[in-house]
Amino acid sequence: MNIYSRDDERSIRVQRLVEDWTRSGLLQQDQRERIVPELKVDLRRTNKYLRVTLFLFGFLIVNSLTGFVAVFLDFDNSAFKVLSLVASVVCFAVAQLLVRRYKLYHFGIEEAVAVAAVAFFVVFAGTIVSSNDFSTIVAFAAGALGLLVLFLRFGYMYAIIGATLLAPMIVFDINQSDTLRRLVVFALMLTIFFVARERRLDHDPDHPADIYAAVEAVAWGVMYLVANLQISGWVSSVDALPAFYWATYVAIWLVPAAGLWMAMRDRQRLLLDVNILIAIVTLMSNKQYLGAEQMPWDPILFGVLLVGVALGLRRWLSSGPDGSRHGVVAERLLASERARLAQAGSAAVFAPGAPAHTSHTDSGPAIGGGGRSGGAGAEGSF
Repeated sequence: MNIYSRDDERSIRVQRLVEDWTRSGLLQQDQRERIVPELKVDLRRTNKYLRVTLFLFGFLIVNSLTGFVAVFLDFDNSAFKVLSLVASVVCFAVAQLLVRRYKLYHFGIEEAVAVAAVAFFVVFAGTIVSSNDFSTIVAFAAGALGLLVLFLRFGYMYAIIGATLLAPMIVFDINQSDTLRRLVVFALMLTIFFVARERRLDHDPDHPADIYAAVEAVAWGVMYLVANLQISGWVSSVDALPAFYWATYVAIWLVPAAGLWMAMRDRQRLLLDVNILIAIVTLMSNKQYLGAEQMPWDPILFGVLLVGVALGLRRWLSSGPDGSRHGVVAERLLASERARLAQAGSAAVFAPGAPAHTSHTDSGPAIGGGGRSGGAGAEGSF
């Protein structure tokens, strides 16, 4: 069903790996020159910056044209629903046409048209149920279904991740108790995790194993999010059930522990990163769960703990045979990973910090009692 052949997808991914390995010094230039010609594909690609630019402008143009037609023809509500459905079908057909005729691969413009097709379908589905109201449940379901179709047809990773994120929103929009909704979402995400895991193991290490690995990590993270009542209270009002509350407290410790074990056993880097993050979140929310008093020095102790664990783990990995433990090393070998780490460090500069404290003391009136006009207290009392 995918419009791109699996061989082309694999060749593109191997090309990226070859370029990354060459920049990292793992391949020599002459080795790269022998490998790259064998991986050429008949598809047009662009860099990520131009891709994002084309996507944004393309999405804006498609929506503007559709809105212009609706305003120019003065459509009423019923006609607008039909227009949304027609626009969705036309956009989906145009996206396929761009890929087939111009051989575009993640070029930005065909992605914008395809995503616009899903957006129009969501508008149509959300408004078709009622003449006056917008059904968010139907809209979330339509969005998840549309993104799933987008993934099956074009293979966009963000589409299947978006569908995974929209699936729990359907459940949370149902008028039921919060405990039931969280249990259903937890079971749903666990099911998605194991389905994606089974699909990844079938294709590992080839494409589309990388996509299913991302779905695994996202489903696992969402599953933890709904289990941790302290950080997901904004999703919905938590029920006052002590048994469920303490069951989730046990779950937020078991989920990262099980996830770390599976990630290290399967050597899944993305799943490992997600579980390290949620393990840190568990430590941060532990006091809130227990109702303990927050102390001013808690962040300091927490930071010291994280630094100590990082240094100890790094030293333990470096002390192994050839500086590794079971194939895991303490250094980043790939240039792409070092670049992402540098970008994360640069982004931290823009994080808002605490406002600078400025002490203001009232020095009293100026000499001469403080003038009301002119200098040196003119018209003031001396």
